[in-house]
Amino acid sequence: MFANSRNIAIMGGEFTHINNAQTAFDKLKAAAAPSALYDSSARFDPPKCHPNTRVAVLEYLIGWIFGHNDPEVLIMWLYGPAGGGKSAILQTIAERCAEKRNILASFFFGRSDPTRNHIKPLIPTIACQIAIAIPELKPYVEGAIDRDPFLLDKSPATQFQLLIVAPLQALVSSGNLRPSSPRLIVIDGLDECSDPRMQGMILRIIADALRSQNFPLIFLIASRPEQTINHTFCSTPLSGLWRSVVLDYTYKPNDDIRLYLTDSFHEIKTTHPHHHLIPEMWPRPSDIDTLVEKSSGQFIYASLVVKYVSAPSDRPSRLLDVVVGLRPARRGLPFAELDALYTHILEQCSEDLETVLFILDLCIIGITHQFSIEVLLDLERGDIVFHYYTHHSATFSQIRHDHRLLFTST
Repeated sequence: MFANSRNIAIMGGEFTHINNAQTAFDKLKAAAAPSALYDSSARFDPPKCHPNTRVAVLEYLIGWIFGHNDPEVLIMWLYGPAGGGKSAILQTIAERCAEKRNILASFFFGRSDPTRNHIKPLIPTIACQIAIAIPELKPYVEGAIDRDPFLLDKSPATQFQLLIVAPLQALVSSGNLRPSSPRLIVIDGLDECSDPRMQGMILRIIADALRSQNFPLIFLIASRPEQTINHTFCSTPLSGLWRSVVLDYTYKPNDDIRLYLTDSFHEIKTTHPHHHLIPEMWPRPSDIDTLVEKSSGQFIYASLVVKYVSAPSDRPSRLLDVVVGLRPARRGLPFAELDALYTHILEQCSEDLETVLFILDLCIIGITHQFSIEVLLDLERGDIVFHYYTHHSATFSQIRHDHRLLFTST
């Protein structure tokens, strides 16, 4: 308390020594983003799978996590169009694995949240969770920060190596890593990391670690198939490490959406403040059919319908009529969030938005052949790449032009 002091006389009294120095773990927590955790209060009431929906894809992914399916795969990439339900699936898996104590860390990117829409907090957040989940690892992580006070300001690759890879390898080599220790790291919304270059860097950092010895982790990653992400997955550094699961009509999303809407409307009829004003035969079967068709396999549409119709300030029957186009909205728009999502996607095409809009116009009128569009718009061969998600009533086209991605449906 009195270092380097002279001529001090103390006559009685009480003294309290308060040490405000940050520990290494305090510094790590300060660099992390708690808002990105699967159970963060900042993500209160996050989207998750409705009971008895997404059963097939959930069973496959859970089976992989526990080593029953494709045990040689170290990275599982879940991809699909915007609003397809990727985050709900990863949230559900994170919660189920937490119950079985098999999740090691999670990071949910969010494009509208400045605390988790960039790469800087990713590695500290994951390292912090790992040190908590495996207490034997904490001294190794703290030691790395104590040895290098600038570590948390260094590159993501350096941080990953010194905060995650080296501590885990040391623990494995010492024989102190329990066989039952959790292995899963969940990263959702990689495409919502604001810098596309960082999206590819994250994948390469993970791949480099997985190719090293004594690194006992697996990664479940979800995103839209943005060009940088798709290209990185197909590059040599990730060869043989990963497998993909695409959210297309293989998993019959319309059946799940119908079940979700039916159950949700039943709950509204039972619990809504104006439930006594809801007709007995509401909703009409034709309304459900219309909503399923308009959803086009995307859960975000159905979830916004339920959110809008269940608002306590108005009668659900009136609000559903607004959604299906039978009456105008008194206030608010049912799909404001959906408009914001697709506005964001279109903004990513700002370098050549006029051409992108021409491509969309052609798709809407039924011209969806890649070569035909390139000829009509005087584009070079290969300027457009289509990926189709098809079933009997809808076709989803993922259109890449000028190094940008967007989704549309016709």
